[in-house]
Amino acid sequence: MSTRTASEIRADRAAALGRALTALLAVTAYAVAWLVKRSWRRLLPVYWVAAELAVAWVAGPLGLSWQSVAILALAIAATAAGWRARSRTVRAWRAAIAVVLGGSAVATVAAGGPAALAAHPTLTIALPTLAGVVLGWPWWYHLRQSPPEPEPQPAPTVVDEPAEVADPLTAHWEQRWQTEVVGQGVCTGTTLVKAIEPRPGVTEALVRLSPGTKPGPLFKSGPDVEVALDLNEGAVGWRSTGKTARLRVILVERSHIADGVPWTGPTYANGRLELVRFTDGSPGHWVVSRPGFGVVGGLVVGSIGTGKSRALGALIANLLDGGAQVAVGDPQNGQSLPAWKNVVEYHPGVEATALLGRRVHAEVMRRSQMLADVGVQAFDENDPRVKAIGLRTFIVVIDECQLILIPNTPLVALMEQAAETMRKTGVGLILATQLPQMRSLGGSIRLRDALVAGNALVLRLSNRGSGSTILPDDFVGDPFALEPEIDGKTTAGMGYLRHSNRVGMLCRVPHLDEDAVAAVAPRVPVRWNVPEIDPASPIVLPGHRTPTTAGKTATAITPGGGSAVDRLRAAFGTGRRTTTTVVEQVAPATPADWVLACLRRGPASAQALLDRPDCPVNQSQLYTLLGRLKDAHRINPPAQRGGPFTIAG
Repeated sequence: MSTRTASEIRADRAAALGRALTALLAVTAYAVAWLVKRSWRRLLPVYWVAAELAVAWVAGPLGLSWQSVAILALAIAATAAGWRARSRTVRAWRAAIAVVLGGSAVATVAAGGPAALAAHPTLTIALPTLAGVVLGWPWWYHLRQSPPEPEPQPAPTVVDEPAEVADPLTAHWEQRWQTEVVGQGVCTGTTLVKAIEPRPGVTEALVRLSPGTKPGPLFKSGPDVEVALDLNEGAVGWRSTGKTARLRVILVERSHIADGVPWTGPTYANGRLELVRFTDGSPGHWVVSRPGFGVVGGLVVGSIGTGKSRALGALIANLLDGGAQVAVGDPQNGQSLPAWKNVVEYHPGVEATALLGRRVHAEVMRRSQMLADVGVQAFDENDPRVKAIGLRTFIVVIDECQLILIPNTPLVALMEQAAETMRKTGVGLILATQLPQMRSLGGSIRLRDALVAGNALVLRLSNRGSGSTILPDDFVGDPFALEPEIDGKTTAGMGYLRHSNRVGMLCRVPHLDEDAVAAVAPRVPVRWNVPEIDPASPIVLPGHRTPTTAGKTATAITPGGGSAVDRLRAAFGTGRRTTTTVVEQVAPATPADWVLACLRRGPASAQALLDRPDCPVNQSQLYTLLGRLKDAHRINPPAQRGGPFTIAG
């Protein structure tokens, strides 16, 4: 039996302890490495603060001066500012972090290093920690934003094609489409698979899109197809089929509207009416109401002599035939729609038309309350609850609206609110103008978008004018290219109808004798639910204060009290009671907030934002601001040049 000495036992125990400590150190290092690897992204701002405190603490034992620490901080700040990043904003943010925390380290070292940390923990530890939390907020916000997932690629549509094309019409147009259209670089990625002839001189073809071909640009390719096939202007129209891979294109070789469109009487049925005829002879409908949706309005635009009044007359005749209540505002003192003076409720003159607009707004708000009280969410004339309170469809037509919608006036805001809320109340607003600029609607994109969401008829326009046009961003067609006459025949009444199944195809308003049609039209009296508007009353939007209460009046104190200024006035004998009016003002939003607020109302192009009357920046500043917002991923860039920006998210 062997025996060990005490020194040998102690040596063995020391070796065992060393192995245990080594193992513990290895496990601790692995755990720390694992923790840092899994949490460094979320704890990165904490590391910034820890680095600053570490520099401030070790500066004392190492004998570093505050000048050396300042040089180190400047080097780190310069590196952060110059290091490659997604944008200049990110570089500036990194540099700000280095400057703030580096300055804190310099101040701590200058105040004594470890001694300052122990003597003043609030200033040397708490404040840098708070600064790190504040400066780290963008980092944590960035981590919460999940990266955009790639869009799944649609599976290619397999279409069984017949081995032989038995239809000679399809074979003829398939060959022409392939050689004259696709062969010339127009509608690339499409194949014509079927053609029919619904009317003489009209061909309706089914076009198949190859994978990767977008239908959006095809809707705007009508003029190029007309050139390729040597067709007349406005002779090509597109319509969707419900499938992304298939579109229908209508090709017209013989126009059915070149000699005019006769008036055959009212056609109002099921909330829509035939307002125009397309080049191929098919009807174009103006929608008044949709089941479960309510009543919609619209916009009619056309230069002098283009048939705008004729279109409004056809609208009024159809609406009266359908039993709708109609009120007409004519700022031109009865010159715009004279045939309807004694048929509908007529308001001639600028003042009367402006009062009509104000009363319509009040009517919309009153109807909204009445319908809410009986539990109706959207107006339906056949709903028993709507009939019980006596509400009917009410359409207001205002011609030459540019005479009353003056930019930056309260009436514009009033009409905006009415147009945005009228749908569910059974009120429809139709505005007409001959000037194709946004100023015709008071510069209000909101008003324009609310109207064209229902209907839009754009007739021939003679002058694009300055600033943005009144046309919607997704409008297809070129009304500025229409000539007053083609081959000696007038083009009055020709234009483009938005929201149709003939996108990009010309249409024409029927030629009606307004006096004769008005004489036989039914009379439908308007039943108002609000009294007439007092012309002397101010315009006040709901939720806003009247001008008489917009300010606060404060009375100065007589001698013996009040502020130092009051006592000074009293000392010089000017202690009379005076009244000081304090006007509340709201600080204007930043340009970035203004852009984001505009885009929250709807997509808008850079030119549309620049043409708004309340735009706070010039052109170069706006494009710079849009670039910064795009780099910060707060807005989405347009899909094509000149297109609309949208809110990210």
